[in-house]
Amino acid sequence: MSTLAIEIHDAGILVSGDGYTAAQLPSASPGYALIEGGRTVTGAAAAAAARLKPKQINSRFWSDVDAMQPPSSSPSPSSPTLTHADLAHAHLSAIWEGVRGDVLGGGGDAEVLLVIPGSYSDPQLGLVLGITRACGMPVTGMVDAALAAAMGSFEAAGEESLAPALPEKHLLHLDLQLHKTVLTELVRGADEVVRRRVEVLRQPGLESLRETWLRRIAEAFVRQTRLDPFHAGETEQRLYDSLPALMQELSGVDTAVLQLEAGQKVYSVTLARSEIADAVDADYRGIAKLVGSLKRTGEQTALVLSHRAAALPGLRERLAEVGGTRVVPLPDGVAAAGALRMRERIRSHGESLPFITRLSAGPAQPAGAPPSAAVPARTAAGTAPTHVLHGGDAYPITEEP
Repeated sequence: MSTLAIEIHDAGILVSGDGYTAAQLPSASPGYALIEGGRTVTGAAAAAAARLKPKQINSRFWSDVDAMQPPSSSPSPSSPTLTHADLAHAHLSAIWEGVRGDVLGGGGDAEVLLVIPGSYSDPQLGLVLGITRACGMPVTGMVDAALAAAMGSFEAAGEESLAPALPEKHLLHLDLQLHKTVLTELVRGADEVVRRRVEVLRQPGLESLRETWLRRIAEAFVRQTRLDPFHAGETEQRLYDSLPALMQELSGVDTAVLQLEAGQKVYSVTLARSEIADAVDADYRGIAKLVGSLKRTGEQTALVLSHRAAALPGLRERLAEVGGTRVVPLPDGVAAAGALRMRERIRSHGESLPFITRLSAGPAQPAGAPPSAAVPARTAAGTAPTHVLHGGDAYPITEEP
């Protein structure tokens, strides 16, 4: 049976699977929807119109997925009233149809593991699971994205145990969504990793950072070339499309040259990483303050950055100033890789799948045994779960998986 891991992330839904080449699997699909004339377009095609038709674009349907929440843009008389859940379903349906046709050959026995940010509430988790099943996905497990990324990083180090890649027992995983910053606290034990706490900043998100950079870069174009990229929607869209690659480049070099086509001419500006980082320094300080509030006094903390966070110019330098932390950037796809590696401990059966927030690296459990990770994700303050309820029986939680 083929196993696919699908990472639900509004900046880009990523599909990964063992046994398939990178060319077979689709590229990450950004969480944008274009609602126009009764038609809904999602993913990269919608993102390509983000600056051309901003009033008809919705990029919050994954971040704020809700069965009753209508899109932020007002539908035209000829357009149906769609909820965020409707848009999420349209986006995921398009992705799944592509996966079934291109990767699975239109059929075949397969299972899907969902990798989901810890910022989702319990009702949102249930809604996302319902959306995937409405799309026809054979979902057999759900796991916290930060936890899966930690397990993927251990695998990348070529270790069989939870050691040397991240020797620290206290881990903080930092990720940026389109409209949020998410910091997850993880604790590594002798043979397991447990998610303890999730903190969410409503600002900054990738979109707010991009808006700030768009204005700063436009000012540089006006100053250096007299071109105003905001004068025409097509030029503004080209500038917006160039941002991810530019930020990735500036995360590793001091200066970069950006070329922008406008009319029959090509304009160039030189941008400094320090200038780009300074433009969002207040946002970076807020993230660093949050990290500092979760690190433990007198104990070294590994601050693990998603590839999205690691690609932001100047952020690593700002976070390195937080005492008692070691900044560890992770590659793209590591969360999905971790889910695939731990499939035996994530896989479950039945209509109500547990959201996995702890994973053991010990021997795999026999078929039919209660999943050791199926501990309630959220418990009352000051209490700890003592038993796992499975099939009407209560199993005590001990040191053994």
